[in-house]
Amino acid sequence: MTATAASLDAQAKINLSLRILAREASGYHQLETLFARIDLADSVRVATDTTLRELTCTGADVGPPERNLAFRAAEAFMAEAKWPSGFQITIEKRIPVGGGLGGGSADAGAVLRILNALAPNALSDAALATLAFRLGADVPFLTTDAPLALAWGRGERLLALNSLPAREVVLCLPPFGVETAAAFQWIAASREEEPLRAPALIRAADLDRWDGVVRLAHNDFETPVIHRHPGIATCLEALVAGGARIARMSGSGSTVFGIFERRSPAVLAGLPRGTRVVGARTLTSVAQVRLLD
Repeated sequence: MTATAASLDAQAKINLSLRILAREASGYHQLETLFARIDLADSVRVATDTTLRELTCTGADVGPPERNLAFRAAEAFMAEAKWPSGFQITIEKRIPVGGGLGGGSADAGAVLRILNALAPNALSDAALATLAFRLGADVPFLTTDAPLALAWGRGERLLALNSLPAREVVLCLPPFGVETAAAFQWIAASREEEPLRAPALIRAADLDRWDGVVRLAHNDFETPVIHRHPGIATCLEALVAGGARIARMSGSGSTVFGIFERRSPAVLAGLPRGTRVVGARTLTSVAQVRLLD
């Protein structure tokens, strides 16, 4: 009997490095980023034995279903594959919303992977990647099963990398989010005063070991975001004081992460009031779709 439902852990991402490059005439910025998956995940389930188009989400307020990336991903798949005739998506949110961890994009990527696993005629990897690209810069990576990848352009050019040994991650979650569109505006404004600098040269050998990634770790969003939210700098300082080998903001914020060989209790000292701390780990492999009876 052919399965009509499946589930998947939609695992979050962090940006070990993120550089905002030239701005296109269209207004979009090119980027270069080193993505890594972590084990913090939403639970996503999709059923296709329906003619309805429904999305139910618990754990966070994500707004109207039709504006949700997961809902839009299902509609995009339907339009491309001419299948299914309907869907019911259920999401249990654990990834903080608006924190730079790619929760909405991870949900969208999970929906695309689930539907492709259930489809009587699966889309090619290239077709699935094209759908993902249309949904957002993080979605192409989060539609793959790569735990680590380098991305360029608007996220559509991906190079999957060998996974690195798992490391402890400490996430510091301030009591506010940062709107991605606003963060890009801050970047653009700051570069009217200071010209764009050439990014650091990436050597292949740096991507095969944590010592090399430490050298590359950077986030262009940090300076303009910290200017408006100084508490993020305090979080970074606390992570470094606690022994983090890498301490960076993820995406456009507001989540700050530290990579540790072993977690230090000192990380909890000196954080701004209202900051939540969540433990996680980097991944050596990505969750796979589970077919349901």
